[in-house]
Amino acid sequence: MNTLYWLTDDLRLQDNPTLEAATKDTTLDFIFCIDDQLFRTDRFGNTRMGTQRWRLLRQSLLDLRCSLAECGQTLNLMRGNPREVFGRLLGSGQFDRVVRSRQHASREVADWRYVCDQFPRVSFDEYDSSTLYQLPSIQFGEVFPATFSQFRRSLDAVEFRPRVNKPKVLPGPSSFNFDGQGIEAPDDKSLITGGATSGMGHLQRYFRTRAASTYKETRNYLFGEHFSTGFSPWLALGCLSPTQVFEQLSLYEAAHGANESTRWILFELMWREFFRWHARHHGATLFEFSGIAGHRPLTTFYRERFLKWCSGDTPWQIVNACMNELRETGLLSNRGRQIVASCLVNELELDWRCGAGYFEETLLDYDPCSNWGNWQYIAGVGSDPRGGRHFNLEKQADNWDSDGRYRRRWAGTRKPGPLDSLDYYDWPQEPP
Repeated sequence: MNTLYWLTDDLRLQDNPTLEAATKDTTLDFIFCIDDQLFRTDRFGNTRMGTQRWRLLRQSLLDLRCSLAECGQTLNLMRGNPREVFGRLLGSGQFDRVVRSRQHASREVADWRYVCDQFPRVSFDEYDSSTLYQLPSIQFGEVFPATFSQFRRSLDAVEFRPRVNKPKVLPGPSSFNFDGQGIEAPDDKSLITGGATSGMGHLQRYFRTRAASTYKETRNYLFGEHFSTGFSPWLALGCLSPTQVFEQLSLYEAAHGANESTRWILFELMWREFFRWHARHHGATLFEFSGIAGHRPLTTFYRERFLKWCSGDTPWQIVNACMNELRETGLLSNRGRQIVASCLVNELELDWRCGAGYFEETLLDYDPCSNWGNWQYIAGVGSDPRGGRHFNLEKQADNWDSDGRYRRRWAGTRKPGPLDSLDYYDWPQEPP
């Protein structure tokens, strides 16, 4: 059987159920499609993939290409609309089967279904390579759990998928001429290097420290050494799997003991799991203004306010510091994300989708399911039974940056200006 492996968020050879399922085929060709739509701007002026995310993806692809080469295999990079790219490949009649890691966001699900419908004589198989659970275990019928707590409790007796080893031997590539794209190594420096090699190195280094034993106490910090686990950029691209993280966590607990903090790391993995299956169930409503709740929030789009939020030029120094860190590094703590999202929705009264789109462009660990699910949560159109979250920005600054170090580092000492440049009568605002 001649098989195409449609790579997505599974850029690794270790613990990859999709790869394991393809090892018995006659030939195996690896395809990663770089969708041109990722580099177009949306209605708010956001690009779906910014320069820092693009750098991390290139690093991850280059690492995978080296790993495949050691196994006598090739990574084929194609550029264009995935439906058209795979339509051309399968239209050649050279391939009998397509395998892929199961996707959960509506756009990727729709692309898969479209190609499946176009080629009914080709076998299409998806495998659960990016989640802790397998699809047969996540059967909630027509009603998906309304809250994370219900989701977690309903799975108490359900086992995680088994971890799989890297295949000892891979089938060779076919003789098909893919005429793919090359990819250049990024020449700029960054805090994080993409790829499974780097991701596994970070995972092992983290659990060699004792940070896991104090994670619950530090997880809300805005900065600091090992205040968070830092796994998410590699999880987002599938350079690490959640099963690999869980395995290392279990080894750590066996050596150093389990406590509330180590259990909280698993708790965070379960939140990621919830948002993945939540996205698959709700489909395109994850990206709609009225959200899964089905009601339109009382917000709009002030371009000036949005640009000030993006550039860290709001009246709130804690927000400015967070946005400056995000723009310059592609990183932002979980607490920081909640602060700036609450500000955009509540203080700036902006359409929550412009903020979600900006995070999509800038966050190194962007994952559509978690990102858009969390933004709906803050905006009050998602799964939050409290109907949205409004954070007191002054209190957040006092609680999590009481000495002002974070604000001085990322926002400096410049006094913030007014929120709007025009007053009620459209006259320019006087400087304070």
